[in-house]
Formats: sequence, C-alpha cells, structure tokens
Amino acid sequence: MSLFKAYVPEELLAQPRFHECLTTSVESLLATHREIPREVRYLADLRKWLLSQAIFVLHFEHKGDPACPPISPSALLRLLSGTVIASRNTVIASRNTVIAFLGELGYYRLIEPAAAGDRRRKAFVAPPHSEDLIRRWYGTHLHALDVMDGGARAAALDASPHLIDRAQPAMARLLLADAGWYDPPCSVGLFTRAESGSNVIHDLVSRAPWRWGGERVPVGPVSSNGISGRYLISQSHTARILARARDAGLIGWDRPGNRGDCWVSPHLVEDYRRWQALKFAAVSKSFRMAQQAPAG
Repeated sequence: MSLFKAYVPEELLAQPRFHECLTTSVESLLATHREIPREVRYLADLRKWLLSQAIFVLHFEHKGDPACPPISPSALLRLLSGTVIASRNTVIASRNTVIAFLGELGYYRLIEPAAAGDRRRKAFVAPPHSEDLIRRWYGTHLHALDVMDGGARAAALDASPHLIDRAQPAMARLLLADAGWYDPPCSVGLFTRAESGSNVIHDLVSRAPWRWGGERVPVGPVSSNGISGRYLISQSHTARILARARDAGLIGWDRPGNRGDCWVSPHLVEDYRRWQALKFAAVSKSFRMAQQAPAG
C-alpha cells in the first residue's frame, strides 16, 4: 500500500486546489445530511463533534487493546482532562455534560451498553453502524484530499476498513490537543458556538472563489430558507445565525432585507480556511500514521 502525503496546514493553504478539497467535503456533507440527517447531527456543531470524536477514541483504542478503558463517563472525563478543552471550557468537560451526551447517543443507539456480564456498569461500545458512520465521515475527508492532490486514500480505506481503528484516534487526539481547532478565530466561532452553526459556515464559505478582488467576497444567493432546507435546521435558528454574522460585518447582501446576492468578508474566508486546514492536516497525518502502524 502506498504511503500518502501528510500535510501541515501551511502546505494546504498554499495549494491552489485546496479550494476543491473544501468544496468536495461540503458536497459530501450535504449528501450525507440528506441520507441520514439524524445521525449526522452529532457531528454538526463543534461541541458535539469534539465529544463524539473523543468517544470514538475510547472505543477504537479499547477495541485494539482491551487493557485500554472502554467508553464510560469516567474514561471520557479523563480523556478530556488531558486536552485544551478542559482548561478552556469546563462545561463541555463536566460530568453532567458527558453523562447527558452519552445518554443522548444511547437513546439514538449510536452507542450501546457493554456486553452482559461486564462488571463495568456504565461501560458502552459503539455498534457496527456507528463505526460505519465515523468511517464514512473520515472517508469523505480522505476523498476531498484525493481530489486536491490526486491521491487514493479513500480507496485505500475502502480496501482496508480496519485502518479507521488506528486513524480516527490519531486524528482526534491531534485535534483535541490543538487550541486552534477547538477555539477558532472569533469570526468562525460566531458560527461554531451555535447549534448546527458549523453547517452554516461550511455552506457559506465553500461558495467563495479561491481568489477575489475588493473588500467583499461574492458567494451568490443565500437565504435562511435555503440553508435550513439543505441541512434540516430550523429556519428561525438559521436566520438568527445569519443575522448575528451580518451584524458583525461578516456577511451582507447587495440589497436591503437580505435580498440579492450575498457576500462574505475576506477576514471570514481566510479564518475559515486556516481553521479547516488544521483538520485536513490532522486527517492526512493520521491516515499516514495508521498506514505505518504495525498490524495486530
């Protein structure tokens, strides 16, 4: 199996086709939302994304080595305590938040209690369909990188699905330790702090041309109805997110009343691309690490 290139964020930002990487990932996100909207909502905002990825770290590491702790409130809290999250957001890293989130995932059967007879009363495992979900999410990011540089990472994962067992924990640990990912610039954070706000910023900024002139970046027609329909988000909630971004000077429309074509600020586009480069660098690095790890 060929070893694929691992990038650092600066290399990605220098790639003219990184724009295609970003637009490809958004197109895949939209397709997945249409197919399995309930499941994907757990990866749709930064707080849920962080907790979900941390849960899968525990799952895959325990799967590979039973001496590692399985999914449980205490194990998840210990994992989070060693990351920037614990120092920057005690709410996310609190026991109440962790227990509530595990309960929510359990209700939707994205995790399930460990096998009967296990003395760990609050231990959980991720069933096969949840593994498939995270493999699909990771695979769409590999495909986006492939579109950019002509690689075949996604095909390699399809041929060796077990690579996700090593790749996901490596990727998640890289990003859980990266303050730039967890605590993005204020322009990006205005979106990611809101429920499903990550979908809104993905949708907006993916429309921006790679290069532009002037102080406004044109992104074409944008409406709260259109975005809410594509991602199955409340129209009123989407409108509030867009209004906050407009009031902050991050987006605007050619005509009053949010009519005409929309524009976004260059500041928002640049901040978003740097933020996304952190994620795609971690994906590329973690996949190479998974390829190089000894089998067994």
